[in-house]
Amino acid sequence: MSYNDVSSYVVAIARNSPNGANLLGTGFIVGNGLIATTKHVTNADENNLSIIIPKYKLNDYQDTSDGSVDILKASIEHVDSIKDICILRIQANVAPGYNLRGSDEISPGSIVTVFGFPHADYGRMVLTQQTTQVGAKVLIQSQGIKNKHFVLNTQARPGQSGGPVFFKDSIVGMLIGSYAPGGSSGISLAGVDPLTLHQTTHVISAEYIKEMLM
Repeated sequence: MSYNDVSSYVVAIARNSPNGANLLGTGFIVGNGLIATTKHVTNADENNLSIIIPKYKLNDYQDTSDGSVDILKASIEHVDSIKDICILRIQANVAPGYNLRGSDEISPGSIVTVFGFPHADYGRMVLTQQTTQVGAKVLIQSQGIKNKHFVLNTQARPGQSGGPVFFKDSIVGMLIGSYAPGGSSGISLAGVDPLTLHQTTHVISAEYIKEMLM
């Protein structure tokens, strides 16, 4: 599958402020005017919430000094706190050109492709493609409910949460974040939590996003 047009369906999630738009994470189109991201990216707060549509195609040289962006106001349509999923609505006629499937489609060793905006917490909006392997399929319990996740053998950085994970021509998951026992080490080295410096990144199965759209 060619991903050059990925900027047509992968967007940055942001929150407007008097000083401009603050980047929060990644989202992707899952229905007509509907965007999926994680709950922790939005904090379930739609105040001044917006999406930014990338202006460059993946094959372009993305100008990191170009701060002009197209912003669309977003509202929250659905939230699943247990699965860390948030569905946003924008006033635009956009629809996905791919299928939502789930983690049953992949196995450890499967090659998958991830898109997102790593280091968005520093204001860096560079749509980035990463190709990696699935390391494991796991069940993670939240509030007594076990949900399907899988592990990517790659290191995730702030801004990539909410990014789509492709297997062939379908989205099989959404990136949640690095494995961090206890949530945080309480230490920051140059803005980096040492607990996240590893290649264990969790992804939730896209089947749960599909269920929220029904």
